[in-house]
Amino acid sequence: MIATFGRGVRAVLPPAALGRLVAMGGSRAVAAGLGLVATMVIARGLEPAGLGLWSMALAVQGIALHVGEAGLRSIVTVEMAARPEAGRSLLRRYLGLRLAICTGVIALTVALAWLLGIPDWPYLALLLTSLWPIALQLDWLPLAHGRTGQAGLLLLVRPVVFVLLLLALPLGGDPDRLALLFLAAWWVAAAATWPWLGLVPKTGVPGAAPGRRRLLRLAVPVAVATVASQLLLSLDLLLVGARFGPAVAAQYYLASAILVAGLVVANGLGQAALARLAAVTGTGFRAALEADLRLVGAVAALAAVTVLGVVPHVLPLAFGAAYAPASGLLAWLLPWFVLQHATAVLQAGMTAARLGDRQLRAALWMVAALVPGLALAWWAGDLRLFALARGMAELVRAVALWRGLLSALRPFSAPPPSSGRRRHRRRAAR
Repeated sequence: MIATFGRGVRAVLPPAALGRLVAMGGSRAVAAGLGLVATMVIARGLEPAGLGLWSMALAVQGIALHVGEAGLRSIVTVEMAARPEAGRSLLRRYLGLRLAICTGVIALTVALAWLLGIPDWPYLALLLTSLWPIALQLDWLPLAHGRTGQAGLLLLVRPVVFVLLLLALPLGGDPDRLALLFLAAWWVAAAATWPWLGLVPKTGVPGAAPGRRRLLRLAVPVAVATVASQLLLSLDLLLVGARFGPAVAAQYYLASAILVAGLVVANGLGQAALARLAAVTGTGFRAALEADLRLVGAVAALAAVTVLGVVPHVLPLAFGAAYAPASGLLAWLLPWFVLQHATAVLQAGMTAARLGDRQLRAALWMVAALVPGLALAWWAGDLRLFALARGMAELVRAVALWRGLLSALRPFSAPPPSSGRRRHRRRAAR
């Protein structure tokens, strides 16, 4: 029985895939655990209404972050892996674009908050300045050079620093202190990645790096997809806060945050697949993609069972009795959670295969499904419908991604025509 089980594990988790899982998934799992510890400290340091306001501000920051990233991080990872000789020029163009776009996003978001009369716009402005250190974080450099272990370790810097700061400087109900600690952790994490600039060759081949316009054209579909993903995580939370108030938003945020923490292994495999699939073509690409999908499917099934069986009992003890209602939302958010495992790998496959147009269409289909679902949930005034709207939108995107990849890969998997068929086609052509 043990031998049979071992063969089954090796079939689903081949050594190479298991190595990627340990390198990226393991570090992300630790980071997620630290993130949950930070959330526990924050939840106990703030009342539910305070946590709700923090979560809504963080939702705006998350959307602004992905708009400011503009899809460039994924594109530069692929390009650096494919053209290491162009690394110096590529890095300069990437950083220039990231910092310029992030500055514009910060200014526009703060101005919009001020025009809308949001009283806490200075607090939001402080939180949004985190976009600058995030843009300067170069943890993707070792990943692009195949050093997934080092890239995984760099992921731990920010959550470790954030938890240490929260423990050393208790919040005492002060949200401004929380924003400052959040910002400080991002700057430390960015500085920790700068020594890896040594991986970039000092000399390169002139003209080998894509120009800024080319980078932006490649990045736009990825940007739309990632912003759509963030809308899926943030828009329902913002609407819940507007519909029911910050205290209820805190419950919804906590349930969602627990499941987001459970996605770290899938996201780690997606990042590892992004660099790996960039160098694979033809039938090898499809085989590698299907292997990664089988892997995240097994991870998703195990994680879902764990969430349903363990989290409802632990949540009130970890975060406080005031947050016990969040347990009831977990089952309704679970469909989205399971589907996110598949889309993490499918989106990596789309980016590596440079199928930006199909990725863009999938994101638009997802938004088209999300908006009416959220409108129905708002009209009905039911928290469960907000959660189900998120899951339905994720299902639409996963199907669109898979169909897009399948149609692009079908010519590589089709068997060559037999000699008899070729002779028949030549006679028909005559």
